[in-house]
Amino acid sequence: MLADAAGRGRAAGATRFRLRWLAAVVAVMALLTAGWPLLDSAVANRQPLATGAKVTVGPGPGSSATVTVGPGWYLQPAESNPALVYILRRGAVLLLIRRVSLVDRQQVSRIWLGMRLMLSVTRPGSMLSGPVSITTAHRFKALTGRITALMFTGIATVVPGPSGDFAVAMMALAPRGTNPALLAAAHQVMTSVTFVKADR
Repeated sequence: MLADAAGRGRAAGATRFRLRWLAAVVAVMALLTAGWPLLDSAVANRQPLATGAKVTVGPGPGSSATVTVGPGWYLQPAESNPALVYILRRGAVLLLIRRVSLVDRQQVSRIWLGMRLMLSVTRPGSMLSGPVSITTAHRFKALTGRITALMFTGIATVVPGPSGDFAVAMMALAPRGTNPALLAAAHQVMTSVTFVKADR
């Protein structure tokens, strides 16, 4: 009985996770489909970020993560929610930063599968490579890989939090032909992740 209940709980959690990622990826793909010239007209939806600014996603200490941005980044506040997700932009690059709750550390691999599934559903023909293990600037273990499609390219990165109950999942997307230095700058933001310690 208990095993069945636990199994149903895990299945429900996995379904909720996939739906959350579907919503997030659909939003980003909608931005890609609309085209960058249309985004350029949305001047009001821009909050410039100072070089070295820290962007924190999560509900509070012990449950949040922070990334540090370099020059030229701005926040799109209309699509951002500080507790769950941020969308940043620099030039032609969109960077999605999302906090994902975990039941256990085994779910980290499912995040990658979920990202791959959502990309294939929202943008047929797009592909997410297998994950490669890396160490971030603050020495956290992470997974990273390449996103490829006919019209755009990108990077995906997942950094599990030290508490084991959440991770930071990120995707940087840009049209093909975008200056590689811009995607490199996005990768630098991704690997700057650190975690906000709980108050003692």
